[in-house]
Amino acid sequence: MDSQKRFIDNGDGTITDPETKLMWKQTDSFQDTSKWLNWYRAQEYLLELGLEKFAGHEDWRMPTLEEAESLYDENHAIRDMDRMDIFISSAFSPGGGFTTWTSNELPHATAAIFYYRYGHANSNHKEDITKDSVRAVRDVEECKKEKGAFNKHPGFSISPLPR
Repeated sequence: MDSQKRFIDNGDGTITDPETKLMWKQTDSFQDTSKWLNWYRAQEYLLELGLEKFAGHEDWRMPTLEEAESLYDENHAIRDMDRMDIFISSAFSPGGGFTTWTSNELPHATAAIFYYRYGHANSNHKEDITKDSVRAVRDVEECKKEKGAFNKHPGFSISPLPR
């Protein structure tokens, strides 16, 4: 699927990817704070998004490495804060960082980051503040059982009928 058609701009600062069933924040942490973040500060940024219920949701989190990589598309590019190409859909706002921290923790107090400039992963020490940011993500479908019913679309009434 063409990434220009794959991502849906929700008009509230979020983008939905029906292919992966993920909702992404349209901007990254650098665009929102004008600061680079270490892994721990990235976690705090995501917690703050949840506490303020950005776009009506409180379950913002750090992407897995696989989720972060799913945004990479060599056929589409926007400019990062250094005015260099990063290879993600133009549905996302230009001017952000060129990496994202991920939830994949590694040995020796490191975590995986994904580079949208180059299309590969690397690791950084979690306490280091280099030119790293985070792209907030959440699951579109809640996969939890409530009163015997699968709550696929939060906000809808719980029904034992399939949806």
